[in-house]
Amino acid sequence: MGKYLVVAALAVVGLFIFGFGGGKSSLVSYEELQAKLAKKENFVLLDVRTPEEFAEGHIGGSVLLPYDEVEQKAAGMLPEKEKAIIVYCRSGRRSAIAADALRGLGYKDVKDFGGISRWKGALER
Repeated sequence: MGKYLVVAALAVVGLFIFGFGGGKSSLVSYEELQAKLAKKENFVLLDVRTPEEFAEGHIGGSVLLPYDEVEQKAAGMLPEKEKAIIVYCRSGRRSAIAADALRGLGYKDVKDFGGISRWKGALER
């Protein structure tokens, strides 16, 4: 009986992580982000890395808001909760955390690009 409970618990955790968390397939593609930037669409490109990482190189037009400051500073930096936001970090972990936090704060259109390593274009310094 205990073995079945463990299997059931693992299945629920797997569904939560991959079913509700979105997995890699829910990430904004490089092509989609590049097109939005080229068309100068009205959205916020949010870099949630550290100031040091941002200074080393960031995607042009992005705004810095470290992921551990999102809950305290988002309202002041991002007053329009209806405006589209695309979040990125170094590897994708912090961007996922920040995207969830923004949604929890009531932001309506938040998407995750994942890690900056997916960016094929030039970086600004």
